[in-house]
Amino acid sequence: MFFMINAQNLTITILFLILSYLLGSIPFGLVIGKTVCKTDIRQFGSKNIGSTNAIRVLGKKIGFIIFACDVLKGMLVIILIRNILAPLNIWDSPIDYLYYGIAAILGHVFSIFLNFKGGKAVATSLGVVLVLTPIPAVLCLVSFLIVTYTIGYVSLSSTAATLTVLISAWILHFCGLDSSISFAHFLVGKPTLMTCILYTIMGCLILVRHIKNYKRIFNGSEYNFKKAKKQKKLEEIHIK
Repeated sequence: MFFMINAQNLTITILFLILSYLLGSIPFGLVIGKTVCKTDIRQFGSKNIGSTNAIRVLGKKIGFIIFACDVLKGMLVIILIRNILAPLNIWDSPIDYLYYGIAAILGHVFSIFLNFKGGKAVATSLGVVLVLTPIPAVLCLVSFLIVTYTIGYVSLSSTAATLTVLISAWILHFCGLDSSISFAHFLVGKPTLMTCILYTIMGCLILVRHIKNYKRIFNGSEYNFKKAKKQKKLEEIHIK
């Protein structure tokens, strides 16, 4: 009986990991771009399927919808298991919830629907962090916005956001709250050592995926939102 229970838990866990990977693999930037805007974003801008290139190519409204979808990809399976199945005593995960988020991130980066190619996983990683450790997620959003509006390079904004998550998660690990109050623990509780280690691995993956962006910054060919906006205003003035 004990073996049967373990085998059943293992089977269900594997199925949820596969589900999370498949959800993460859905290239919303490509799907929404083609269906709504009749545009393949892989042919324009940075040719990336992520929300940053979507905003650049398809506009802010569609781009932010794609961003929201990419964020949700990292959250859905975790919410399903932790907040719906576990409280109902239907099934509780024998592994850390973070692993389902990692499966979604790997799906986004190595999408089965795109011959195992994909985006940089910034938005999907944000979804995972947001549902598991909200304070690092909020801090990373703040750092992302600050760097974007002061420097203009989204790749550097993503780098700053990634480092913010890693630093804040490790600080919480050592200084977070040990509390029996579930909501307080959810906000500022101590992430486990494994969570911090896996966050670090996720962060390294994101940084590696941005190496080409760093090279373009150095050679001056990286897209800059501030410069593009300024150039657009100058063109509008010139036309008038």
